[in-house]
Amino acid sequence: MTFLRKGILVSGGQVIGILLGLIVGILYSRILGPEGMGQYHLLRSTSLIIVTMAALGIGNANIYFLNNRKTPIVEVTTNALKSSMVMGALLAVLTVTIFLAFPGYFGRIPVPVVIFFATGVAALLGNALLRQILTAQMAVRRMVTVSLTEVSVGLVGGAAMGVFGWLVPETALIVLASGYWAGFILLLVYLRPHIELFRSFNWKLFGDMLVYGLKLAAASVLYLLCLEISVMLLRYLKPDRFDDIGLYSRAVAIAGLVALVPRMLGPLLFAKWSGVTGQARTQQVEMALRMSVTYGIMAAIPVVLLGKYLIWFLYGVEFLAAQEALRILAPALIFLTIFNVCSNLLAGDGRAVITVYILAGTLVVLGVTAFLLVPVFGIAGAALAVLCGNAFTGLVNLAVCRRLYGLNLLNCLFVHRGDLAYIRQAMRRQ
Repeated sequence: MTFLRKGILVSGGQVIGILLGLIVGILYSRILGPEGMGQYHLLRSTSLIIVTMAALGIGNANIYFLNNRKTPIVEVTTNALKSSMVMGALLAVLTVTIFLAFPGYFGRIPVPVVIFFATGVAALLGNALLRQILTAQMAVRRMVTVSLTEVSVGLVGGAAMGVFGWLVPETALIVLASGYWAGFILLLVYLRPHIELFRSFNWKLFGDMLVYGLKLAAASVLYLLCLEISVMLLRYLKPDRFDDIGLYSRAVAIAGLVALVPRMLGPLLFAKWSGVTGQARTQQVEMALRMSVTYGIMAAIPVVLLGKYLIWFLYGVEFLAAQEALRILAPALIFLTIFNVCSNLLAGDGRAVITVYILAGTLVVLGVTAFLLVPVFGIAGAALAVLCGNAFTGLVNLAVCRRLYGLNLLNCLFVHRGDLAYIRQAMRRQ
């Protein structure tokens, strides 16, 4: 299987995962309603932030130490597993403490549910530390299977709970944690040949990975915070009910569909970058930008015009108030397609640190605008904050890449006739 074909398979798996996640969101929303969905979404997004920060970039560091440093895979895998066991236990305690210490923010949850969910968060951390070993091996089918297992458990478990009338935010958390555990156990099955529990823990390797991983972790943490800070501030600034988060999260879910096609086409658009330089690479980047921007505009228009009917069809009349946020979020995601292209270019050219600085600025823009607008406009204010933040991210990335690579901005806006032919030819070659 060629590298490009593997990239397409991974991207296709991600898209399938997103679509399954959309189905899970539809199921849970229709049963839980805006209030229950809001609480569930807040708890889930908070756990993702905690895990991303706690992982310290070690998962991505595994790829470098396996492929570049040629560290034995048994040593890397065993060290990562033992690290996940200790760090996961500490993270579980931290999760229980945070969720129980702030009932006014997270809502009241039964202690046994919090404890079980915390163990699931620990399993998710183990997944974060170990999954990239499959990436280093280019075991793409296994990577996709692990990812789809987590969301499939959420779908099947949620459907079963719904049939018996048991699906509430607490049981939804149990199902979510079960999905985390299912993915982690499957990952251990795949990596079992490379695990030797009686091997001594390599502290030097852990320290080296920590130093290298922290450099990679900043971008992931900042990106996730940029995605979720509007939800966090929406709850903080309008603490009376979870309804606003439930409505806002469904608008985000629908608007997120705008980014599906660029994610599928990513491997086709970025495949040649590593092998070309100078003007040839500039032309490739311009093509990727105009494909992404044109698609984003074309996809955002029907979402803006038909958003009310999409919300009604997918989530029901209880969520129709989400349309005011959706009208703003759909065009906001166009700027994310620009960020996707530019960040890939900067990372491939060894300039990923620039992305970190831009994301840090984006987080400030999002935080300040959300703090000012949410108390006045509610979920529309949160959406406006995202629009401002995404515009900052996209335009600054574009300005940086224009300066570094000599991009012609007029060539980055609308597709050319030859662009579609390039995609067709690339797909036929695979």
